Amino acid sequence: MQLATIQTPFANGVPHLNAIASAIAELTQHATMRTARFCDMVRSKLNVRKKNTDISELKALIAAQGLLQNLVGFMQVVDGKETGIIEIVAGGRRLISLGELIAEGVFPDDYAIPYLLVTEDEAVAISLAENSGREDMHPADVYDAMMELSKRGKSVDDIALLFRLDPLTVKKRLKLANIAPRLLDLYRNEQASYDQMQALAITDDHAAQEQAWDSLPNHSRHSSALRRLLTAQQVNVRSDRLARYVGVEAFEKAGGVVTRDLFSNANDGYITDVALLERLVLAKLEKQRAKLVKEGFGWVEILPRADHSELSAFGSVRTKQSALTDEQQARVAELDEKIGLLDEAMEALDEEDDGDEYDRLDKERSALDAEQRAIYKTRAMIQNADDKALAGAVVTLDDYGNVEVKRDVIRPSDKSKMVKLADDADTGAAPRRVKSIHSDRLTHELTSQRTAALQAEMMDQSDIALVYLTYTLMRKVFPVYSDGTLAKISITKPMLAEVAKKSRAAETFHERREQLLARLPDDKIGGGWLEWLASQPTAVVMEMMAFCVASTLDATQQREGGNPQFVTLAQGLKLDMSKWWKATASDYFGHVSKERMVAVVTQAVSPEAAVPLDKMKKAAAAEAAERALANVAWLPEAMRAE
Repeated sequence: MQLATIQTPFANGVPHLNAIASAIAELTQHATMRTARFCDMVRSKLNVRKKNTDISELKALIAAQGLLQNLVGFMQVVDGKETGIIEIVAGGRRLISLGELIAEGVFPDDYAIPYLLVTEDEAVAISLAENSGREDMHPADVYDAMMELSKRGKSVDDIALLFRLDPLTVKKRLKLANIAPRLLDLYRNEQASYDQMQALAITDDHAAQEQAWDSLPNHSRHSSALRRLLTAQQVNVRSDRLARYVGVEAFEKAGGVVTRDLFSNANDGYITDVALLERLVLAKLEKQRAKLVKEGFGWVEILPRADHSELSAFGSVRTKQSALTDEQQARVAELDEKIGLLDEAMEALDEEDDGDEYDRLDKERSALDAEQRAIYKTRAMIQNADDKALAGAVVTLDDYGNVEVKRDVIRPSDKSKMVKLADDADTGAAPRRVKSIHSDRLTHELTSQRTAALQAEMMDQSDIALVYLTYTLMRKVFPVYSDGTLAKISITKPMLAEVAKKSRAAETFHERREQLLARLPDDKIGGGWLEWLASQPTAVVMEMMAFCVASTLDATQQREGGNPQFVTLAQGLKLDMSKWWKATASDYFGHVSKERMVAVVTQAVSPEAAVPLDKMKKAAAAEAAERALANVAWLPEAMRAE
């Protein structure tokens, strides 16, 4: 079959491609179109496309529509004789696809494959022309094509069968096709990424998609930021405690709708009908309440979303230990006197020069202290009868959707009814000297680390930040008269120890600061930031507020001791300090006694692991302690949220 013209895939107006096309048309003016079987064809070494690429979509297209474009090849010659084999120089991917389809039985073994027969001299130029001139379809065009098929009545399964894809993949591509046209055009023109399109596809609301996109500057349009803005007012079925407790299946069975995040490996989904969710939770927890009433509690409250600050408002039935016997009191006094003498002897030593003697005295002191604590632990706990009469129970859910019951608690409104106990302060204990475990310097370093971690956690939890900001304002507003002027809220940043300034938490916080600062417009004349903030979605305002509140947090201490506010806030933030800090020789073990190292390794690992430390010098013991805790999440008391 003689060909009058050769069809080329080149785009008009591309000079070098048009030049190649003209040259190929001249070279192949006598080429002929023929057919051959797959077994008579091989991919030629002269094919300029060397890189192997995925052929799954091409293969599916050929299976559905047949071969729409012919191959190009020349007759193989060996030792001056034709072998009967056609070497394919253009259409190698099509040839591989056909081979697989024939092997799978989609096409017969004698399937006639059309090809353009050229000379070997013409082959390289033709291969270059075809591969240089071809441009793959953009994924956005594929999405649009699938959407068009869907509009014409094709089901997801029909489209999946047509393209040889699984239905979930088709659903994802149809979801991407439903992105606002303006934003999809940005993706088509390489001005937006696939990850950004995935994030936007969480909602079908084009206005919401565009608002989220436009509220962020270009360098801050991370997929996580877009997804956070679009789901700010929804409940995540995977992470929300109420959703986990009820379960997606039960929620949908009750008539609820779950918006699926098709692009999440964890199969995330979002709930907007929060009222229905809470009704289902209350109905399910009612069974738990009935059980507690049968146990004899005077009242039972169901608080599914109660956080630590809300639960801490409840009082607890007070208990006290029974008094020590005369014999126990005498022994406690004797032990306290011996501990005092040991403290004086240890203070007179230089820990570095007299390390062995210091460790011996410290070990003796610890033994006496342990005996004293053991005596106090033998006393029984006695509940106050008046408090018990006011007590009830609270039913709540933990972060994983598990039921938690707080027994023997007292309502905040009833706490004033608790009778003052005359012997509250009488524990029967003799005054005792307590040796500080951590030096003032180490205490400041440890509490600086926890401050940096609090900041890093709070900047992502705007709900807790709002609560704490309100609490701070209340402390400033209610005790004094307000003059009615514009709000004057002072911002004081903590003085962190140098080691905390270089921590991972501090670096994370600084990175977020730079990202947020980059979003802000010029504010040289004042008011620019206020105008910008007023036009932002609530989620953006809350994010800014959370970061600003976080920057003011200061949980540092100069002296060792408890800090109830840190504990309360850390529990509210669900702070896990082991995520931000780890005990090392330089940051911790080198600053405490060897006895403390042994105690820590014993507690965190095992008594056997601590045995070698007892015979080492202090520096070697610190290194050994660090190695022992390398894979253990242990924290000193100052960093624990308990």
